[in-house]
Amino acid sequence: MIRKPMIRQKRPAWRRRVGIAVLLLAALAAIATHAPALHLLGSRTYRTFPAAGGKAPVAAVFLSGDMGFDFGMSGAVSKGLAAHGIPVVGVVSPVAFAHHRTRAQAQAVVTDAIGRALRQTGAQRIILMGGSFGADIVATVAPDLPADLRARIAAIGLTVPGRDVYFRADPSGLAYLGTPEARPAAALRRLGWAPVICIYGVEESDSLCPLLKGSGAQVIGLPGGHYLRRDPARLTATVLRALHVAGPATGV
Repeated sequence: MIRKPMIRQKRPAWRRRVGIAVLLLAALAAIATHAPALHLLGSRTYRTFPAAGGKAPVAAVFLSGDMGFDFGMSGAVSKGLAAHGIPVVGVVSPVAFAHHRTRAQAQAVVTDAIGRALRQTGAQRIILMGGSFGADIVATVAPDLPADLRARIAAIGLTVPGRDVYFRADPSGLAYLGTPEARPAAALRRLGWAPVICIYGVEESDSLCPLLKGSGAQVIGLPGGHYLRRDPARLTATVLRALHVAGPATGV
């Protein structure tokens, strides 16, 4: 008996394309997840945005989103503050939080940045700010700042913070699944030693800001979702107006 050779059937072209697409998406997700640890979003923890002129009485510490200052709107807001005469010491979150931090380590990142800003700029007061992931960290650690640093804080500014906080920066968002490591709303509502500004997108469903209504914080809703319709000019103008409302201690 003579056997006929088996003919291997080709996979349909659409299945091959789907398989390739799945592999590409998996590769991109892996790169995004490990981008901070691989230093793809920077290798230096700090980035400065100097203001024109001499020493300013007020400076800002700004914790970026999980993509750093070159992506998203953290860079635009920092440049806007500097152009307005407020020097900014930026913390590059994908570098500072490239690996998982404990809560105590997250606190140390912020307190170290405040000390650096005071020394580097010669300012007497600090506006403590953060965007997205950076806002999550600021919202979490600000209520626990020691008394000597509280006296130096002119205002606390949060842009699109989430209700749930995780202590590792992950542009893919995969690290932000599971049980949150902090939920800062209750502690932030009780914070009364500095004005709090919370800006969010009105289409967001998981924003911290609405939870602060009635607490004395400035809660400001802007059009769009988490990315605020990618309008850095509107966001920067909103931040500056809110700082002006917060009082003369902000220098705006």
